[in-house]
Amino acid sequence: MPLFVIVILIVLGLVFIWLIYSLVWGTPPSINLAVERLSLKMILNNPEALTTLGVIDNTLLDFHSGQLTDVSPSAAQRKHQLDRESLALIRRYQGRDLSYQQQITIRMLLWYFDQNLRGHRFFYHWEPNSVFMGPYPVNHVFGVQIDLINFLTTYHQIKGQRSARRYIQRLNMIPSKIAGLLESLNLRQEAGVTPPRFVIEKSLRQIENFLSIPIEENPLYTSFTEKATASAQFPEYAIVRWQDRVKDAIENEVYLPYRLLQNYLEDSLALASDDDGVWKLPNGDGYYAFLLRNHTTIEATPEEIHRLGLDEAAAIEDSIQEVLEDLCLPTENPGAQLMALMADTQFHFSGENRRELIRRDYQDILDEINQKMPEVFSFGALDEIIVERLPEFREPDSPIAYGEAPSVDGSRPGRMWINLRDPDNIYQWGMRTLAYHEGIPGHVYQLAQAQKIKGLPTFRKTHFFNAYVEGWALYAERLGWELGLEDALSNLGRLQALLWRAARLVVDTGIHVKGWTRQEAIDYMVQTTGLPERDVVTEVERYIVMPGQACAYYVGYLKVLGLRQKAEAILGDKFQLKEFHDVIINSGALPLKMLELLVDDYIDQKAGFQKI
Repeated sequence: MPLFVIVILIVLGLVFIWLIYSLVWGTPPSINLAVERLSLKMILNNPEALTTLGVIDNTLLDFHSGQLTDVSPSAAQRKHQLDRESLALIRRYQGRDLSYQQQITIRMLLWYFDQNLRGHRFFYHWEPNSVFMGPYPVNHVFGVQIDLINFLTTYHQIKGQRSARRYIQRLNMIPSKIAGLLESLNLRQEAGVTPPRFVIEKSLRQIENFLSIPIEENPLYTSFTEKATASAQFPEYAIVRWQDRVKDAIENEVYLPYRLLQNYLEDSLALASDDDGVWKLPNGDGYYAFLLRNHTTIEATPEEIHRLGLDEAAAIEDSIQEVLEDLCLPTENPGAQLMALMADTQFHFSGENRRELIRRDYQDILDEINQKMPEVFSFGALDEIIVERLPEFREPDSPIAYGEAPSVDGSRPGRMWINLRDPDNIYQWGMRTLAYHEGIPGHVYQLAQAQKIKGLPTFRKTHFFNAYVEGWALYAERLGWELGLEDALSNLGRLQALLWRAARLVVDTGIHVKGWTRQEAIDYMVQTTGLPERDVVTEVERYIVMPGQACAYYVGYLKVLGLRQKAEAILGDKFQLKEFHDVIINSGALPLKMLELLVDDYIDQKAGFQKI
C-alpha cells in the first residue's frame, strides 16, 4: 500500500476518533450537537418520558419500553450532577462565532440549567417534568401513585408480543419504583416536609379505589386488553394467555407495593397539618421565589405578582360588566351574574348521552376553528385532533380539561382530554374558550408545530417553558374571538376564563406567601369568577401542590399580547399577523425575556432599523 494512502487512512482514523470522543465525552464541534448529546443523556434517564414522546417504541432502537423511571433520591442526585455537567458544557460555547439561532440556544440553556441548579438547593424539590413540580412526590394531582397508572394505561403501546412482554416487565418493576418513592418520602418526612392533610387523604382515596377494583376492571388490565385487541396481532387464545400473565403481575407485583405505600401514607396522617402553603417548609419563602421564577421566567416578587392579579382582575371585571350591559343583564356583581348564567339550564346538556354530546360539541368546535387556521398561520390546519373523555379513575382530582401534543412519529394524534365527572358543570357558552385554549390554536396546535421546526436541537422543539406555553394558550383564546367565531355569550366565557387566570395570581401568592387557607382561596375564587365551587376546589388544591405554576398563564399572556401590540404599533401597515405568529412559534418555547428579544429583532428587521 502506498505511503500516502497509509497516511490518509491514519489521518481519517484520528479524525474519526476525535469526532467520537467529542460527541460522547468531550466538546462536540457544534452547539447543536452538544444539545442533542445532553438531550439524549436526559431522556436515557427517563424511559417513561421516552415512551411518552412516541419516537422509538417498538423499533429496533427500543431499549427502554420494559423499564420505569427511577424516583429514588439517588436518581435526583444523578440529575443534579447532570445539570452541573450540562451547564459547564454549554458555557464552553460562549464567545464562539455562532448563528442567530445558536446564540438563542446558548442563552436559553444557560438560563435553564442555572435554574435547575437553583432548584437543587431545595432537597425536597420534586420535578417529574417542566410543568408538574412541587415538594410532594405523592399528591392527588400528579403524584407517582396516579401518574404511573395513567402512564401505563395511556402511553405504553401494545403492538405485538414483544410490546406485551415489555408491558409485563414494567408491571414487574413497580415494586422497585415504589421502593424508590418510599425512600424519597422518608427523606422529606425526616426533615418535616409532609403534604397538607387533605393531600394525603385524597391520595389515599386514589390508592384505595385502585386496590378495591376487581382485577378484571382494573385499568392496568382493561387497557391492556383493549390495546392488544385493537392491534389485531393476537389470536383470541393468545390474548387470553396474555391476560392471565397481566393478572398474575397485578396480583403479585403491583398490589403489594401499593399496599405498602397505603400503609406509609396512613401513618403520615399523624404528622400532617392543615397548613397549605410552602411557607411552612424549610426556607419555604426562598423555595416559592424559585418556583415563581421557574414558571413565569421573569424577575418578579410574590407581592408584585399578587398586586398584578388584583389590578388585572378589576380591569377584566369592568369588561365583563360592559358585555353584561350589552346583553341587558344586571351588572352590579359580575361574579354573581356569571354564576347565575352558568346555572341556567338552557345552556346545559341533558339526556342519558349528554357526556357524548358534550364530547361531540367540543370536537365540532375544534374542527371548525381548524379550518380557519390558514387565515392566521402559515402552518395551515392540523391534520387531526381528537377529543376524548378522561378515564374515570382520573376524573375526581383532575382539571376540567387539558391538551396533549401528538407523538413525534405521528402515530398518535393530538388530543384534548375533557373531564366529564359532572356534566352539569359544563355550560355551552364556556366551551369555545376552553377548546381554543387546550386544542386549536392553543396547546395542541402550538406543540404540534413546534415538533416540525427545522434546524433546531430536539430540546428546543420539545421543552416546555410554562409561561410561554400557557401564555400562548391564553392568547389563543383571544385569537378565537378575533376570528369572529364567538357570540356575545361566548365572549363572556372568554372574559370569565381570563378573569379566572388573573385571580390565580392572587390566590397562588395568597396561599404560599400570605398564609391564606385553602377555604379562603376557594371563597375568593368563587366570588370573583362565579365558577362552580367544585371546579374551584379542584383548581385551588392543584395550586397547593404545584406552587407558582398557576401564575404562568396570565404573565405569559400579557407578554405575548404586549409583544403583538408593540409590533403592530411600530410596524403599522407592514405588520402581518402570520409573520408574527411564525416568529413566536418557530423558535420553540423560550423564557419571556428571550422571546421579547426575538420579537424586537423581528421588528427591527421588518422596519429596516439599523442594529446598534
